[in-house]
Amino acid sequence: MSYTPCIIIPGIGQSKMELLDNEGKKIKMAWQLDVDTDAVIKKLKFPMIRSILLRHDLGLCKRMEEVVKDIVEPIATMPDGTMKNNVRVVDYPQSLAECTEAERNYIYRMVPVQHLSHVINEENMYFFAFNSFGSPYKIAADLNDFINMVKAKHNCDKVNLIPISLGGAMSVAYLDAYGYKDIKRIMYIVPALQGTPIISSLIDMDIDVENALSLVRFMFPRSTADMLEKIMGLIPKKLGEKLIVSAFKALNESVVLPCGNMWATIPPEKYEALSKKYLCDEKFAELKEQADRYYKAQASFPENVVKMKEDGVGFFCAVGYGLQLMPIVKTDLSSDGVINTSSASLGAELAPMGKTLNLEGRDSRYISPDGIVDASKSVLPDTVWYFKDQFHDGIAYNDQALNVAAKVLSDDSFTSVYSDPKYPRYGVKQDNRKK
Repeated sequence: MSYTPCIIIPGIGQSKMELLDNEGKKIKMAWQLDVDTDAVIKKLKFPMIRSILLRHDLGLCKRMEEVVKDIVEPIATMPDGTMKNNVRVVDYPQSLAECTEAERNYIYRMVPVQHLSHVINEENMYFFAFNSFGSPYKIAADLNDFINMVKAKHNCDKVNLIPISLGGAMSVAYLDAYGYKDIKRIMYIVPALQGTPIISSLIDMDIDVENALSLVRFMFPRSTADMLEKIMGLIPKKLGEKLIVSAFKALNESVVLPCGNMWATIPPEKYEALSKKYLCDEKFAELKEQADRYYKAQASFPENVVKMKEDGVGFFCAVGYGLQLMPIVKTDLSSDGVINTSSASLGAELAPMGKTLNLEGRDSRYISPDGIVDASKSVLPDTVWYFKDQFHDGIAYNDQALNVAAKVLSDDSFTSVYSDPKYPRYGVKQDNRKK
């Protein structure tokens, strides 16, 4: 049986990057970050001892800013949104079947879609690696080239896309820049289609410092979070809070604020106020131009999806709900822990955390069994599957979600939540690693 080739557009940090010297030779990995915890502790040791003994900051916060900037230097961005250093994405311009065993193992570790590969075969599966800290429209151009390469190789006129998390935002830029003539179906998995309050709160430094380690653990190597947690346990609470603010300030200045991809994950309702506040300086002019373009595409995306559906493009999505966003953010939005479900689902209505919807006058076919979700409010009312209490990354280990994706990408007769009673609209969290 012949299957349409599928291209995975992965999430943040799921693509390797190398730091290069001026001659293009590899120095070390730029991502994932190579953190020398012993060297970090050595740099912090003496200001930390002085600050602990005298119970106030004696250069510790300033040193922490320096340390964080050193750590993220390989992925630092310039005010115009370009990379500060010479970096190269480790790419895979071949199918998974043609990858080396080491390459396949890495890809499956990042996106455990072996089940999908078994259904449509690895020769039809591709992994589009990209710079998580780059520019959406540069990445869209690279994706367009990648799609044309796959089409030529398979002698076909369309491909399927599998955007995951940040990959969802990249798909918005691609569809805005290049249209949908090359796309048959899109199977979104926990996508950041309308941003996440985590990034808008980080840019605005409106964060709960007591719970800041939740974001560190999500984005950085475990050893980095463990090290920071140990340091926090040694110093007075107020000084610890100042230290966290200093660390996030440095992260913001070096990576988040000047990064086009980060602005692409800001909720559209937050964008205008934040861009006016932080991108008004002339040095950010190029970045703001890119961010403005993306904002317009993001804000109009729900409407454009409806039009693309009418023209035959299939849009499908698997999302989590019922979890509090990372506690670094002050919100009652229902989410998968990283992306609020209303964003990932393109408009589903969800009750605030700890509450249920008023069900009067609602269509019961679209209401979740727990009364939290009304799927009818999404622009994709019949092609989104919801999994209660499913954490963002964990959906990769949810057999039901993976089976839905396999059906969508292998069976043209599978068109909605009504196509097969084995795959109802609402499901629950799963973890096939525990079997």
